Amino acid sequence: MHKKLHLYIKCIALLIAIRSYSQVDTPQTIDSQIDKGIELMFQKEHSQSIELLITTEAIAKKNQWYEQVFRSTLNIGSNYYFLSDYGEAVLYYLQAYEIAIEHLDSRQEMTVLNNIGILYFQEEDLLQAKDYFFKAYQKAKLLGDEVKVGYYGVNLALVSNKMKAPDSAQIYINEALPLLKNEPNVLVTGRMAQSEMFLLKKQYAKSEDIALNLLPKFQDISQVENRVFILLVLAQINEDQNRLDKALYYGIEARNTQAGIENREEVYSYLSNLYGKKGQLENALVYKDSVIIASDSLADIRNSKLFETEKVKFQIQNYQHELSESKEVLKQERRFFYSIIGITLLSMGFILWIFRSNSIKHKQRKTIVELELAKEKSDYLLIQKQLHEQETLALLEQERFKNELEVKNRKLTAKALYLSSKNDLIEEVLQSLSQNTEIAENPELKKQIRELKNHLKTDTQWDSFFTHFEEINQGFLDRLRYKHDKLTPSDIRYITYLYMNLSNKEIASLLNITPQSCRKRKERLSSKLNIPNNTTLHNYLSTI
Repeated sequence: MHKKLHLYIKCIALLIAIRSYSQVDTPQTIDSQIDKGIELMFQKEHSQSIELLITTEAIAKKNQWYEQVFRSTLNIGSNYYFLSDYGEAVLYYLQAYEIAIEHLDSRQEMTVLNNIGILYFQEEDLLQAKDYFFKAYQKAKLLGDEVKVGYYGVNLALVSNKMKAPDSAQIYINEALPLLKNEPNVLVTGRMAQSEMFLLKKQYAKSEDIALNLLPKFQDISQVENRVFILLVLAQINEDQNRLDKALYYGIEARNTQAGIENREEVYSYLSNLYGKKGQLENALVYKDSVIIASDSLADIRNSKLFETEKVKFQIQNYQHELSESKEVLKQERRFFYSIIGITLLSMGFILWIFRSNSIKHKQRKTIVELELAKEKSDYLLIQKQLHEQETLALLEQERFKNELEVKNRKLTAKALYLSSKNDLIEEVLQSLSQNTEIAENPELKKQIRELKNHLKTDTQWDSFFTHFEEINQGFLDRLRYKHDKLTPSDIRYITYLYMNLSNKEIASLLNITPQSCRKRKERLSSKLNIPNNTTLHNYLSTI
């Protein structure tokens, strides 16, 4: 019963811990949620992205995690920027800027300033854009961040070109390009700005050289706008030099590039003017109409984006309302939960008071159980010891059998060697007798010598040898024949000698062949048995 009480207490504590843990937010978890919001933004799921970022912003503000507040606010502004709601984007960018000034450092400040500059650049408010780019540029210089200096310098050069101030653009480009050697994407933008700058300064050869070098890099679909930009620069270079046909070629190339509606309006306008300059008024009027159509399409798109933005705003307002309601529900749930905890604690106190009287009995039972466990442990150790002794005896018995087998095999080997030497001796005697002229002329002796040779060939002693070998190494020959049914009796005899670990010299003596022939026979047998190159024949036979 007491054990059940402890289990009950543990369960309640675990529930409290889980509830508390589920409500714990950390800067790391908020950062993860912000990253998810940014991912949704680039997937054009702006409504979901803004909802998530508003939630992270509220949690970060509550906990005074200003880095997370800054990131949330900045990316809410970026969502509105992608929705072309530049007014709303500016408001959030300015909020992020205030947070950076009050609580963070210059790195966050210059990030916001650059974003605001880009926004004004898109709106073609060039003075404001240049002002914000320059502020970001100055802060990057104070921090000694050369890459950012280069990045913001390129932005300033692009604005200067738009403002028809190529001398100012050249100063920024000359400073920025050496700093962007390890930033290829920004470096390309810098080279584009440099090409446009040389065009404005009427240094056409330099501008054209840079543009022609950049053009092959813009084949990818993600580089469409850059390709249109460079093609228009090349067209303008040729137009300024009165090479109208070549200018028209680049203009049509820009038209054939599948660019956004904004680029198409610019391209159509340029082609209309160029055809007018060439005196081809019909084509000029066609492209003039195309400019009007593109302008109307752009207006429709902007109206569509405005509607989408307003829809997102409505969804966000609705979400904020739901968030407020959910917070109120959460407060009520917390009050209810705390009430449950209070009642639970009182109940546990009462239960503890009831079961306190049983604590001594529980301790006695625990002592008895511990003694029983100790006895069981002792019995278990005794059984383990007995098992270990049995294993040791089994190993000793196995070793004894192994030794006996080796002794019998040695005796069998000695017998085989004896038979071999006896047969060799008999053969030598027979050979000597055969060479004796008196015996060769005696038919009776020749008959007896022939019978003796036949007796040697019948090899009854070898049959006896194999019988003894099979008794000592029971089942080996049967397993061998079953596994390799194509072995000849001669092969099996050779294998038995190898299995007994006889040397090549000893086997050669037994088989009455040379050691070299013995080695070659071993190689042939290895091939016949399909033994891998990294395994010896003797080791393979030991596994059978």
